[in-house]
Amino acid sequence: MAQTILITGASSGIGKITARHFRENGWNVIATMRSPEKEEDLSGPDNVLVTRLDVTDVPR
Repeated sequence: MAQTILITGASSGIGKITARHFRENGWNVIATMRSPEKEEDLSGPDNVLVTRLDVTDVPR
């Protein structure tokens, strides 16, 4: 059974590199970012979920 990792800030820099590393090593990756609709590198594989997360959003 594959391990799962949650990565925040996966749209660039160390977050994106980390997401790629775990994806390539068979992990399930939950890659969060402010604008997931712009993501092209991580979208597609079955073991990657790209979703929106913005820590500056104020709950209502």
